[in-house]
Amino acid sequence: MKIFITGANGFLGKKLSLRLLEQGHELYLLVRKRTRLDSFMNKEGKGYSGQIHIVEGDVTRQNLGLNAELLESLTGKIDAIYHSAALLSFDENDRDKTYKVNVDGTENVMNFALKVGSPRVLYISTAYTVGEENAGSETLYSADRSFVNPYEASKCEAEHLVYGYREKMEVVILRPAIIIGDSKTGEADTNFGLYGFLKGIKILKKRVERKKDNQNYRIFLDPDVAQNFVPVDYVINVLDAALFHSENGDIFNITNPNPPLQSEILSIVKEVLDFPELKMHLLSSNGEMTNEEKAFHDSMSIFNSYFQRTIDFPTEHTEKMLTAAGVPMLEMDREMLKRIIETFLMNQARVPL
Repeated sequence: MKIFITGANGFLGKKLSLRLLEQGHELYLLVRKRTRLDSFMNKEGKGYSGQIHIVEGDVTRQNLGLNAELLESLTGKIDAIYHSAALLSFDENDRDKTYKVNVDGTENVMNFALKVGSPRVLYISTAYTVGEENAGSETLYSADRSFVNPYEASKCEAEHLVYGYREKMEVVILRPAIIIGDSKTGEADTNFGLYGFLKGIKILKKRVERKKDNQNYRIFLDPDVAQNFVPVDYVINVLDAALFHSENGDIFNITNPNPPLQSEILSIVKEVLDFPELKMHLLSSNGEMTNEEKAFHDSMSIFNSYFQRTIDFPTEHTEKMLTAAGVPMLEMDREMLKRIIETFLMNQARVPL
């Protein structure tokens, strides 16, 4: 198949591209600058140059910024589009930019799909279009619900936009939860979500070591709240299976049926960092924070809503689709989670001395 991918230079986009290349597909990879794929082309994609077409463009521009000649050359040639490009920002100050990329950009991709005659678009959204609710579904959520941040709101609006094209082409919506490293290698190429949290704790440990006061330091989290982590290779398994085993209008939650509790996550972090002074407390018991505690919690404030609640994500549609594809559901145990956390903390999380 000939497959067009937006966001090809992102963490997920590169992993998806490699999987599809290994299967023999011919790929058109959209990036704003060709040099952004230099590392991928020199490493993972080195043996697949004959299957790769790098397309310079921008989802925020009409026709993705492609000229008429290139647009014409792609017409009738694209069998499917994975739309992965997005701006992942929770900052209210970035609302306009977030909507420009995530909503306007999605509309541009859908119009591009119509122009080149692509019969299918697979839109990579987020499980957190559920907004402030504590229970999700594998259906289209109402757009007038309350959201935690502009990112969630923009992705929900984009889902509605994509879904509105289902009479003109086949559309599939895929909703990953919190994407973390590879389940086998632990490798990750991101500093957001879990990795911002891990880096923050490593910085806190450095500050504690400098003080040498042997006192305990508190992290204010509910130990019984679960975090819906999904390894990137599992996400790729679902995206891959959906190419041939989904139907028009399908929506899939790519989530963890048994997500780890925050108490388990912190236990692993303390073990890996040898940080016994770190203690978990409920927010209601905070009292006066030390400067080190306050610095950590201030840096994590954009994630507060996610730290305070467990969200139930049903996966019946996803399970049915994966069964048809012969792909197992995710089974994450403590060993897998520790491997992912340890790989980042020991090899990738660089903090100031």
